[in-house]
Amino acid sequence: MNILRYFLFTVFQAMVFIVTISAQEISFTAQAPKAVRAGEQFQITYTLNVDADNFTPPDFGEFRYMGGPSTGSSTSVSFVNGRTTRTSSYTFTYLLQAGQKEGSFTIPPATATYKKSQIQSNAATITVVAQSSQQGSSGTQGSSSGSPGQAQSTGEDIFVRLEFDKKTAYVGEQITAWIKLYTKLNISGIDQFKGPDFVGFYQQDIDLPPLTSLEAEKVGNDIYHTGLLKKVILTPQRSGDMKIEPFDMLVEVQKQTRRRPQSMFDEFFGSPFERARVNLRSNAPVLKIKPLPDGQPANFNGIVGNFKIDGTVSSTDIATNDAVTFRIIVSGNGNIKLIDKVTSVFPPALDVFDPVKKVQADPQGKSGKVIFEYTAIPRHAGAFEIPPFSMAFFDPQAGVYKTISTQAFNINVQKSEGDTSSLVVSNLAKEEVELLGSDIRYIETKTRLVPKSNFIAGSFWFLLLYGILIIIALVILFVRREQIRRTANAVRYRNRKAGKNASKRLRKAFSHMKVDNKVGFYDELEQAFWHYFSDKLNIPFSELSAERIRQEFEARNTPEQLTSEFFGVIDMCQYARFAPGSSGEKMNDLYAQSVNIINKLDQSL
Repeated sequence: MNILRYFLFTVFQAMVFIVTISAQEISFTAQAPKAVRAGEQFQITYTLNVDADNFTPPDFGEFRYMGGPSTGSSTSVSFVNGRTTRTSSYTFTYLLQAGQKEGSFTIPPATATYKKSQIQSNAATITVVAQSSQQGSSGTQGSSSGSPGQAQSTGEDIFVRLEFDKKTAYVGEQITAWIKLYTKLNISGIDQFKGPDFVGFYQQDIDLPPLTSLEAEKVGNDIYHTGLLKKVILTPQRSGDMKIEPFDMLVEVQKQTRRRPQSMFDEFFGSPFERARVNLRSNAPVLKIKPLPDGQPANFNGIVGNFKIDGTVSSTDIATNDAVTFRIIVSGNGNIKLIDKVTSVFPPALDVFDPVKKVQADPQGKSGKVIFEYTAIPRHAGAFEIPPFSMAFFDPQAGVYKTISTQAFNINVQKSEGDTSSLVVSNLAKEEVELLGSDIRYIETKTRLVPKSNFIAGSFWFLLLYGILIIIALVILFVRREQIRRTANAVRYRNRKAGKNASKRLRKAFSHMKVDNKVGFYDELEQAFWHYFSDKLNIPFSELSAERIRQEFEARNTPEQLTSEFFGVIDMCQYARFAPGSSGEKMNDLYAQSVNIINKLDQSL
C-alpha cells in the first residue's frame, strides 16, 4: 500500500507539473544597456522561462564578442489556494565590447527551439557615444520607465528632473509626470522626499517597484545612469500658465578620493572612496493649460478623454415586483475614475434604485472602464421603453464635445400571481418595498420603564470603572515622563542604541546572504559599520570620513589591530560589490568577522 501511495503521489505531481508547464506563456527576452561608450565592455543577457533547445545567439554586428555564454538556471514552486505554480528561469550572458563608431545599433533576436517550434527573443538597440574624459561610475543595469531623452545634460555629475508626456493640455485632460534621477556617481542612498506640490492639479500616484538599480541612458552626447523615483497622473483644474515650483532632495554619493597614500599600508587598506551628501534641486517647468471651449452639452460634467458606451439588460420579459438590471459599460482613455453617472429617464411605473458603480482602471490610471448597474422593480404591468443611456465628454484630440448613447431598451411586464393592485406605485424607497401588502402596524403597548435609581452614572460599577480609568491615566503619565527623561540626553540615547541599530543592519545583511544577493549583502554590511560609528560617537553622518574615524580611534586608544579590521571590512565591502563571482563561503566568513568586530568595538568604545 505504501508503494502504491508513493506511485500515485508521483504520478499526480508529474501531471501537475505538465499542466503547469503547458499552461504557462513562453517568455524569451534580451536585456542590455541602452547606451554605452565607445570601447566600453558590457553584458547582454538572454532569459527564457522554459528549458528550450538549440539556443543560438545572433550576429552581434558592430559589437565585438569578448566571451560567453555564461549560463544559469533557477526554479521555484509555490502553492497558493491549492494551486501549484512553477517558475523557471534560464539565462545566457555574453560579454561584448562597443566599437569606436558612434550611433545606434540593433542586435538581432536570438533563437531557440521549444517543442519543435522556433522561438525568438526581442531585438536590443544600443546607442554608442564618444568616450569622455570624465567617466562616471558604471551603475548596475536595471529597468525604469518614462520617455528617454526628455532631459538635457547640464554638465553636472548628478541632477534630478521633473518631466511630462505633454506640456500643453485642456482643463480636465490627464498629464503623466515623472521624477527622474540622472547620475554619473555611485549612489549610496536617497533620503525620503515629498516631491513638488502640484497646486491646481488633481494628483493620482502610480505605484512603482522599489528602485534597486539604475539603467545607462544617453543624454545629449553623454551617458548617465538613470532611475525613476516617482510617477503621477495630473488632472488640471484651472486654465492658464501653471508653473511647477522646484523641489529639493538629498542624495548620498560616493566620490573617489584624490589624497596621496601616506604609506604602503594606507594605500592597501585605505578606502578609495568618500561619502558626501548632495542637495539636488529640480527644474521648474511651466505647463500651458487651455480652457474648455463654450457650447457644453447639458449633461456634460467635466469628463475629458475618448470613450465609448455599451449597455445590456438582464431580461426583457418579467413580472411585476420582480427586479430587472440594466448594465451600462463606459470604456476608453481619460479621467475615467471621475465618471460618476450616465443619464436616462425611467417610466414612473418602475422603482429605480441608486446605481452600483465599479471602476476597472489599468495600473497607469489613464484607461479602463466604469460599470453602472441600475436595478429597477416594475409595479405595473405593460410594455415599457427605456430611453438610451447617454454621457457627454470633451475629446481633446478633436477639440470638440461628443455625446455617446446606448440603444433603447424595451421590456414587457406581466402581472405576477397574487398581485391585485392596479395602481402605478412609484418613488418608493428601498426599505419601503418590503412593506407592500402589509396592514397598518399596531401600537406597541408593553413599555418597560427604568427606575431612576438604576441610572448608570450613579451606579457602583460606573464609579469603579471611573476610578480604574484614572489609575490607568496616572500610570501612562508616569511611564511617558520616564521615557522623556531617558531620551532627554540625545547623545546618551544614540550611544545606547548604536549596537542595536547595527544588529538590525547585520540581520538584513544575513537575509541578503541567504538568497545570494551579493550587492544587498555588502551594502548593508558597509552601512552597518558607518552608521554604528556615527551613533556610537555622536558624529553627524555627513561629517564622517576615513581620516575622522582614524582620529577618533587614536584619541580613544583603540587597538591598532581592531582599527585595521574595521577598515578592512569596509574596503572589502566596497570592492566586493563590483567583483565578479564572490562565493557564499567568503560572504559567510566576512559576516562572522563583522559581528565579532562590532562586539569588540562596543567593549573598547
